[in-house]
Amino acid sequence: MPRSLIVLGGGQAGVELAQVFARFGTAVTIIEAAGRLLPQDEPESSALITKIFCNEGITVHTGASAKSVSHDGSAFTVTVPGGPQVTGERLLVATGCQADLASLGAGAIGQDEHASYLEVGENMRAAPGVWALGDVVGKGAHTHMSLYHGRIILSQLLGRPYHPAEYHAVPKVTFTDPEIGAVGLTEAQARERLGDKVSTGIRWIPHSDRGWIHKAGNDGFIKLVVDGERGVLAGATSAGAAGGEVLSMLTLAVHAAVPVQRLREMIYAYPTFHGAVPEAIGRLS
Repeated sequence: MPRSLIVLGGGQAGVELAQVFARFGTAVTIIEAAGRLLPQDEPESSALITKIFCNEGITVHTGASAKSVSHDGSAFTVTVPGGPQVTGERLLVATGCQADLASLGAGAIGQDEHASYLEVGENMRAAPGVWALGDVVGKGAHTHMSLYHGRIILSQLLGRPYHPAEYHAVPKVTFTDPEIGAVGLTEAQARERLGDKVSTGIRWIPHSDRGWIHKAGNDGFIKLVVDGERGVLAGATSAGAAGGEVLSMLTLAVHAAVPVQRLREMIYAYPTFHGAVPEAIGRLS
């Protein structure tokens, strides 16, 4: 393991790998251009992981765009305008990726080779006889997205019925400790699309019954974002010791547009982490 590591990018991949290296004893510094880690997630998720990282000795610089990177033969130095010069034995670049459509020959099927992603229909077809799946279609760089697309394509090839692709309930899990799972819209996205017809509720896991029992390692929360006009979840975040697993029931609720009232009325096993869901519902405002 390197003695020190600079991580450029504080998104999913950046924070996951930063914590892995740190727990193996590497001195880790994260540099993120946005104002917070996990900038695509809820602010509460960003605050939680930042607190955890600081407690674990990971140095975090946010609102910091790298101006230059140099290497003197033994170490990397990253210069941040108006900020620090950060030096590390190794450099991990986790600033995202973009499809190279020209190398894929997208022009041969009538696609724009200078675009960021391939254009596909709900059946994942990019051109007659050509299907595309996964990262290259720009619907989320997740393994489970590729598997989802693959099932749609395979059904067509085998002549089986299939449901066209839909993306209102895309789940993702950041596999840090604690895990941070999210599905659908964040509060900011929902307010941008739905205006004032949005309500939110949050329950911090340490204050829930299972969180109190769990004691150490109980950091986390469940946040619900509700479309008030339809009375259903528009999005949700589940952060905690089993955040990715609790997310499954929230993903189902968003995907199937289960009325929040039904979620309020159902039976929850006790004492469980997902038992905080009705408590979050009770705090909707």
